[in-house]
Amino acid sequence: MSLFGELGRRNIFRVVLLYVAAGWLVLEVGALLVDYAGLPDWVYRFTFALLIIGFPLALVLSWMFEITPEGLRREFEVDPERSITRETGTRLIRLALLATLVVVLLNLLRFALG
Repeated sequence: MSLFGELGRRNIFRVVLLYVAAGWLVLEVGALLVDYAGLPDWVYRFTFALLIIGFPLALVLSWMFEITPEGLRREFEVDPERSITRETGTRLIRLALLATLVVVLLNLLRFALG
C-alpha cells in the first residue's frame, strides 16, 4: 500500500482537519478572552505555541492508535476485518465541521457586538 493510502486508512488526514478546526476554535475563544475578559496578551501566544507543539504529537498518536468500540488500541492489535476506521473517520469529519461552525458563529457574534 502506498504512503498516502496508509495515511488515509489510518485517518491521519481527518485528524489533521479536526486538529486544525479545533485549534482554530481554541484560538478564537482565546482571542475573545484576551479581548473581553482582560487576560494578558501572552495567554494567546502561549495557547498558539501549545497548539503548534501538540500537532506532531496528535499525528504520531493517530498513526499508532485506532479508536475501537473497546477503546483506544494499538493499530497492529486491531483485526483489519473488524476495523471501524471508516466510522471513526466520519465522526472526525463531523467534529471538524462542528468546530468550524462554532468558529463562524463566534466570529459573527464578535462582529455583531463590535
